[in-house]
Amino acid sequence: MKAVVKVQSKLPTKSAARVPGRKTKDQAQLDPLFVIFEQHLYNFDDSDQDRKAFIGNVVAEYLTYLRKRNITVPKSLEQPIVEELGSQVNTMLVKKIYGCLTIKDFQRRLPTGEKRRARTRYTKLG
Repeated sequence: MKAVVKVQSKLPTKSAARVPGRKTKDQAQLDPLFVIFEQHLYNFDDSDQDRKAFIGNVVAEYLTYLRKRNITVPKSLEQPIVEELGSQVNTMLVKKIYGCLTIKDFQRRLPTGEKRRARTRYTKLG
């Protein structure tokens, strides 16, 4: 006697593909540190500012953002956290402007909509 096994398709139906409340890749939440970093990078105006000052400004604004969200950073851990955030921002900067000698060189190569998109994300962050 042969057993008959009914196989159900695991492919989602059209109604299952669109689940209300589920975010798509485009709507996914971006890291606030990255949003602040992009805002500073794309709308960089101070040509006298060096890399260290740029990174410091991004980290300081991120800490301000955390404080506005009632996220406290203990004083005893603040310096190691600032150093780690600075390292992360430096890595993002190196990866983002790869091939450009300065931030201004990078800005000249930006597509026109990137600045606008960064500013929009930044305003939604606040």
